[in-house]
Amino acid sequence: MSVLIERRRSPRIDFHHPLMIRDQQGLKKTRNLGIHGAFVQIENSSQFKGGERIHLFMKLPFEKKVTHAKARVAHISHKGIGVEFVDLAPQDATSIERSFNIFRHTVPMQGT
Repeated sequence: MSVLIERRRSPRIDFHHPLMIRDQQGLKKTRNLGIHGAFVQIENSSQFKGGERIHLFMKLPFEKKVTHAKARVAHISHKGIGVEFVDLAPQDATSIERSFNIFRHTVPMQGT
């Protein structure tokens, strides 16, 4: 029997939303979102390396400005990359937290 160890610092919600990654062509899509990270669906995830720092740009619902999230690649799979947000500006951290809190009441939490 194998045991899956959850290493996330906070829960995630299903959240399918477009975003851009600096130095990447076209729009990508989040599959889930948490206050401390997200999963980004990417066709060619092998181009990323664990620990790599990337920049995400999202126009989150109910936000007037684009949210800039600096992130560290924490997990790579054939479906995409899991990222942990790092060094967020206060206004960007607030935008992500606000979106999470609005939508956590309307979409199922992952694993439920």
